[in-house]
Amino acid sequence: MITDLDSEFHQRDPADPTWTETMFLPFAIPEEGIFGNVYVLARPNLGIATSSILIGQGFCTQPYEIDFTDPQVHLPCPESFADFTLANGLSVKAPSPKHYDVSYKNVLGACSFDLSFRALHEPFDPGDPEQNPLLISDRGTADSRHGDEWENGHFEVKGHIVGQLELRGKTYSIDCYDGMDHSWGPRTETGTRSVAWVSVNFGPDLAVHLAVLIDLDNGQVTYERLRFGFVVEHGIVHPVVDAAIRAQHTDLLAVNNHIRITDSRGKEFEFFGTAISSHPWYSFNPSHVSYQGVFRYHWGEKIGYGEMADIYGLDYLANRMSRHGRNRGLVA
Repeated sequence: MITDLDSEFHQRDPADPTWTETMFLPFAIPEEGIFGNVYVLARPNLGIATSSILIGQGFCTQPYEIDFTDPQVHLPCPESFADFTLANGLSVKAPSPKHYDVSYKNVLGACSFDLSFRALHEPFDPGDPEQNPLLISDRGTADSRHGDEWENGHFEVKGHIVGQLELRGKTYSIDCYDGMDHSWGPRTETGTRSVAWVSVNFGPDLAVHLAVLIDLDNGQVTYERLRFGFVVEHGIVHPVVDAAIRAQHTDLLAVNNHIRITDSRGKEFEFFGTAISSHPWYSFNPSHVSYQGVFRYHWGEKIGYGEMADIYGLDYLANRMSRHGRNRGLVA
């Protein structure tokens, strides 16, 4: 169960150099095709933090096409993860997992923003079997695609994001719905991960989050077993018990998708998505890449938006797509 204290650093073994805490907040301006990320990875036992800010407009397959990227490593780790300012100009105030205020001012003057995130529901804890009925079958498997990023403490929460962005002299208003998360625990960063992070949002009425394992065979992406997920309908959270995702890709970036889910009530949902902005995000983690985009979703006659990110360890990709890959052209 997630409490207000879970926006802060957690109790840990001070001798464990791999202990890591992260926070991630995406935002979008759909009418402009703009999609942005705010990410912080802190290793409090080592006294260092990494922060990556990335904002792109439209479709970008190359790093030089992305409008703004500011990855910073070896920043001094803050004393608090609920109220801090980093040396790169990022400030976060999070009195609870349901309330985040995030501001940023680039030292070169290329980008600044102020974001206010307010949750629509109580945070979802995938490590709580009462909230995640898939937990028992999911944990403890030998599948290296899991990674250890979501194997320990973690919460996901959907919310309303409002604010303002200034990007290279142009100013935009932000008013969107999406999800943010916070993870904590030992983390080794081995680069074998292969998972999808999927967010579907229709304002305060309905939102969906899914974490799904990915298989990559000869460049073809298949979405396999659901790790966890939830539906938020009018503020009430219902675990997802089954999900199926199909998508078409260009350069590993999903350009459209079709999602079908069933929640714990037996209620079924079907969504059709089309990417309106996408890019590869290499700078949040040296051992991983996130092929991500913001999608326009259709749910019957309703229109919504949300991020879809296919997250790969670079070793996972090299083993399947490089000249020396042992699993190149083979089913994993």
